[in-house]
Amino acid sequence: MAASLGSGSFLAPCGNQLHGRSKHKTPVVSTTTTAKGQKGVRRVVQAPGQEQFAPGSTLGKMINLRLNKINWAVLDEASQKLEGELASQPILGLVKAEILLRGVDVLEAEGRGYKEYILIRSLGLKMWFTFATLRAGVFDPQMRCAVGKALASPDGEFNIYRRVLEHAPEAKSGNWEGFADGLAGDAKKAFASIDDDAKNTTKINYDASVTSQHFEFIESEINKCAEVVRSIKAGEVVTTSLLVPWMDPGTAPGGSNSEVGDTGADATADDSSSDDTDVESMFGKKKKKNKMPKKGVSTVASLKATVGALGLEKTLSKLVKKQQEPTFLEVDAWNVGDKQATGSDAIAAACGILLQMPEKTTLIVPSDVFASALTFDLGVLGKERDVVSVARYNEMEDSEPTGNNTCVFLSFDPQAQTEDDEPLKQAVAAAKKSGKGVALLVVGLGGGRGCDAVEGPAGAADARAAAEDRVRGRAGV
Repeated sequence: MAASLGSGSFLAPCGNQLHGRSKHKTPVVSTTTTAKGQKGVRRVVQAPGQEQFAPGSTLGKMINLRLNKINWAVLDEASQKLEGELASQPILGLVKAEILLRGVDVLEAEGRGYKEYILIRSLGLKMWFTFATLRAGVFDPQMRCAVGKALASPDGEFNIYRRVLEHAPEAKSGNWEGFADGLAGDAKKAFASIDDDAKNTTKINYDASVTSQHFEFIESEINKCAEVVRSIKAGEVVTTSLLVPWMDPGTAPGGSNSEVGDTGADATADDSSSDDTDVESMFGKKKKKNKMPKKGVSTVASLKATVGALGLEKTLSKLVKKQQEPTFLEVDAWNVGDKQATGSDAIAAACGILLQMPEKTTLIVPSDVFASALTFDLGVLGKERDVVSVARYNEMEDSEPTGNNTCVFLSFDPQAQTEDDEPLKQAVAAAKKSGKGVALLVVGLGGGRGCDAVEGPAGAADARAAAEDRVRGRAGV
């Protein structure tokens, strides 16, 4: 994946990690080659904390790391001329896809910083490819991790930057199901390419108790929720839930609705690994050089801001400074230390359920970051389905498309620690007043250890009922 966020550290498109300012005062001038597979691009270290690509180089013209700027016009021109370099510079695939979807003028006017851009697209690509692996029927936990590693490899055939370019035209045309099918096809091909050696040397980031049945259950949950929402009539208010079992080693957050899973060596990941192609969840884990926050200290809490309250750009600016790993604020409360597999699969499940929503539906998600990552900032998911945050929905008022028949409100339980319930209550009240069908869709955390493909984990019925009760209370219905 493109970015690994530590305390002020990132991965550039060429694969080098950009560290914060060094404590040493003596300037150092040197050049370093990029990661394997990124041929022909060099990075000049002008001074500690002042990394720049070589002056005159393609990436040097496109990206100013010191000023955190992207020159989209030059980048567009370069991407057209460097068609043959896509194999050695896979970031160009994402660049070309971005320009196809949104256009240079929009990107230039937006003025988003390089670090913020890499963060939001990392979140979106991880969401879509994690869901695509489920859509492809890859349920075995070890194979999910192996497929993720193949997708994340910078010099691999299935690199996600190259593949997103291949399928971007489907999203551009409004065929997001076709976009998802294309990504799932890539996951299937990656699956078929994995030999025994690649499988057996893949680190598994799920608990040792996790089996294919966990993911079969998640898939069935997506389909069941879709059926419920599709049956809603005007004026009705329905609450439905999608349970995701706890799949990380150890005890789930709170510990009240899950059991401690087995945490054998096969189920844990070594943070000291030097494998630079790994990222979290099904994509593996990045090597970290910064200590994890103390237990109980939330990334969201450290931001001192509620989910959705700051707006997209301000939230991204804070996230690139604060986050240890690129994760969604919505599932911050699902993560225990560096254990983020369950939260990542919850985000992917949410992507899957939203993709199945009826046409002419307004999809209201918790934050601008989620809406941006899901839709590549297009704000639509095809079939006349608009995607907005709760905050933006409340700002729309009478400007909401009158042709939309249903409003679907996506929530997560447990919710982010600083998420404010009042905006959700206001938005749900407005949707009810308009006479539209209203669906409260909550992605809830289920128990750990064993999971039946149909019935789910132990205590599923109680966990489901509790999650639905809480979201109704938050929504004021």
